[in-house]
Amino acid sequence: MPNYDWREYQSRSWAQRFPDWSQGSMTWRSLATVERAPTELFEERRRARPRPTRPCVFVSHRQGDVNPALRIAYLACQEGFDYWLDVLDPTLPAMPGLLGVRGPTRQQSAAATAGIIEMALLNSTHVVAVMTPNTAGSQWVPYEYGRVKEPVPITLQAACWVSRLVTALPEYLYLGVITKAESDLQLWLRNERRNYGGLPSPCGWIAPVPPPL
Repeated sequence: MPNYDWREYQSRSWAQRFPDWSQGSMTWRSLATVERAPTELFEERRRARPRPTRPCVFVSHRQGDVNPALRIAYLACQEGFDYWLDVLDPTLPAMPGLLGVRGPTRQQSAAATAGIIEMALLNSTHVVAVMTPNTAGSQWVPYEYGRVKEPVPITLQAACWVSRLVTALPEYLYLGVITKAESDLQLWLRNERRNYGGLPSPCGWIAPVPPPL
């Protein structure tokens, strides 16, 4: 694949900003040249995507937002998704013993924790970011959101739930699905689950039922 030299294309029109061979260029062109509702572009992405057997949601959140994260994982489970949430993964608190060394260093612990999270990200089909006033400044939430998101400008597999206390969102979230009500999040989960075929069944919830968002 040729290298993309932004200097070569900076003088071109907005729609022609990226060369034909670049990944995501066709979606970019549709976004930049045609007056269309975002839902239409999302629907195109839905039809073009491959369909794994059973979807899995990675719930990304700040430590202070455990309660809404638990609720989102629960909703995903009820809609027939598998889910990964750090506070429900037993390997994270047991991680020092799993390293096979006594008194692991801070660097060893950090690398092992990052490795567990990375494996969860690699094996998830969807991501939901919990956006509250606590999220600002998080180093993990933007990374986790982008790690699961498809390598195209617009995606259906990445979504966020936004607390009513949040007044402004990072720009990258506008390339995914934004939900503010629990019913909107459920609708997104339900629509995405339909793409995987078969009859969705609850995946099995292992914690107390969390309160509504």
